[in-house]
Amino acid sequence: MELEATAVTEVAEAGDARSPEPHRRWIPGLDGLRAIAILLVLAFHLAPTAMPGGFVGVDVFFVISGFLITTGIVREHASTGRLALGTFWAKRARRLLPALSLVLAVGASAALVVGGDVRVDLDRQAFGAMTFSSNWVSIAGEDTYFAALSPQLFANLWSLAVEEQFYLLWPFVALLVLRFRRSWRPVGVLLGLSAAAASAVAMSVVWSPDTDPTRVYYGTDTHLFGLMLGVALAFWFARPAAERRGSPVRLPRPTVMAAAGLAAIAVLAAVLPWESAWTYRGGLLLASLGSAAVIAALLRGGTVHRWLESPVLVWVGRRSYGLYLWHWPVFVLLTQIFAKQYVEGTGVYLVWVLTIIVTFVLAGLSYRWVEVPVQKLGFAGAAQALGAWATTSAGAISQSAPVPLAAPQRRLRARGAALAALTSLAVVGAGVAIATAPSVSAIEEQIEKGIGVAFESAPTTLPPALTETPGAPASTEPGKAADPKVSATPSASPGASAEPSPERTEPAPLTGADVTIIGDSVTLASAEELAKVLPDAAIDAEVSRSMLAAPGIMANLEKKGRLRDVVVLSLATNTTLRRDQVADVMEAVGPERRVIFVNAYGARSWIKGTNKELARAAKDYPNVVVADWSGAISKKGEGLAADGVHPNPSGAKVYARVVLDAYTDLPR
Repeated sequence: MELEATAVTEVAEAGDARSPEPHRRWIPGLDGLRAIAILLVLAFHLAPTAMPGGFVGVDVFFVISGFLITTGIVREHASTGRLALGTFWAKRARRLLPALSLVLAVGASAALVVGGDVRVDLDRQAFGAMTFSSNWVSIAGEDTYFAALSPQLFANLWSLAVEEQFYLLWPFVALLVLRFRRSWRPVGVLLGLSAAAASAVAMSVVWSPDTDPTRVYYGTDTHLFGLMLGVALAFWFARPAAERRGSPVRLPRPTVMAAAGLAAIAVLAAVLPWESAWTYRGGLLLASLGSAAVIAALLRGGTVHRWLESPVLVWVGRRSYGLYLWHWPVFVLLTQIFAKQYVEGTGVYLVWVLTIIVTFVLAGLSYRWVEVPVQKLGFAGAAQALGAWATTSAGAISQSAPVPLAAPQRRLRARGAALAALTSLAVVGAGVAIATAPSVSAIEEQIEKGIGVAFESAPTTLPPALTETPGAPASTEPGKAADPKVSATPSASPGASAEPSPERTEPAPLTGADVTIIGDSVTLASAEELAKVLPDAAIDAEVSRSMLAAPGIMANLEKKGRLRDVVVLSLATNTTLRRDQVADVMEAVGPERRVIFVNAYGARSWIKGTNKELARAAKDYPNVVVADWSGAISKKGEGLAADGVHPNPSGAKVYARVVLDAYTDLPR
């Protein structure tokens, strides 16, 4: 995302009463707000369980960007009567492309060295990054923001794509608004608020508990409201102060606005769950409104800016663009390098510390030697300055050194040669990594095999004998299931003596003929092993499913006559689960069936609470047991794929054994 490099930001030129308010040319404190935003994003990506809503930092950036870009357009139009689009886009390119190009080159070449799944889809990701279409490329590729099946090295560039698409189209719309000579300010405010409301409504409507939320989160149409709130804010504060004072709209005091805005951002960052309905039906919009309130408070002056002008916050805020670009590729690469330790939990803190150190160092170097020179001198000027670096240094040495210059000149030539070699190596390495990028990860291959197993396991109709579960008595009344607490005894044939049979029939082997398994990608990754231990079970699983979809899935299977007497629900990985939702699931299952809930494992903020709800369900419902996948795999970290969520082939065996053990523990 675009972030201005200066510590404070221009908002207006001095002028007459009709020009934007002249008394504030700069916005002290805005860098501090940027710093808060990037620190929230870092915390969310590194430790999502500690900062589950840290992704709202992106929405803070969106509001800032919408405000700054619109303010720049209004200011230029006010002073020149026009907007030079070529100059406008050239400025955007100077701010964005240098650091982005460096991250792409270094990140891709490092991926080539590290190897493994980190190289998956690099070609597609690079295309999205270079065309500023990463969000739509990811949507088209059915990527998922949180539960990606391969480590997406440049997944964080989706938000940069949203902003660049806005920068491409918004100037044309802004120029149309500015053609309203007398009413462009209220028209701009109304347009910004209307577009923000429309986008927020679109996000709310398109979001569905049955589908992965990545589409509504990544979509430019459904996540435009932050940028448009920034637009409305820019037009509002472009009004002369006297006109704003005469407005019937009365804003709270700056300190109250800033405190309320910062509190909203902080609370949402601490509690907003990624997968929750209210995240997409008001939560992200509230974060954007809080950001707008803070910016409005800063614009109105007073002492509010002092809260955000800590030297540390200013330093971080100035480099927030580089920090945003670098942190995710660095984190992905380090988790790949220390994959075994990270998955087992012994290397988590090591990866966190190294990610923070490397990210801040690279962002600082990029800011000092790449971003600022290009912004000040342009691409050509920065290249010329770099080319003159050795000559200038040699000249400075020659004026002060009383000794022969052969050694310093050799060092300078060596420095230039090393710089050229490193640049060439990064570019060539990135090209090779992109050209040879595999299309699927190891876990995706495993899941593809699981999809085939699930397809082969799905019957067209329910076998007629499934009402007589192996080891369980048949129902004595039509439509009435056997008591799950009753132990298994063979039923007497009609007219037979009530005397016990001298010969007892052994229970039929537990093949899973009475089992329907409804699951997600974790289930698919384990499908081959499930088919070995329960060869007759029917598996119905899809990537990114959650427990919220379970009632609808079961209703559909019931309608088709394919929902069996034992239902295994392995859908805890992708959602927060509440008690009322468990009740909905159990109502859909019906009291006559027995249920196995498979709990979840992974570094996701909701998993701990979801597992507690599943354990509670086993106490509340006599026909429920829990397959403790979390407990089993936490003791066998080597059984997990690099993402720390999905089982690898050895972990799939653990998963299948856990499900089988729960099946044998069911009340009969």
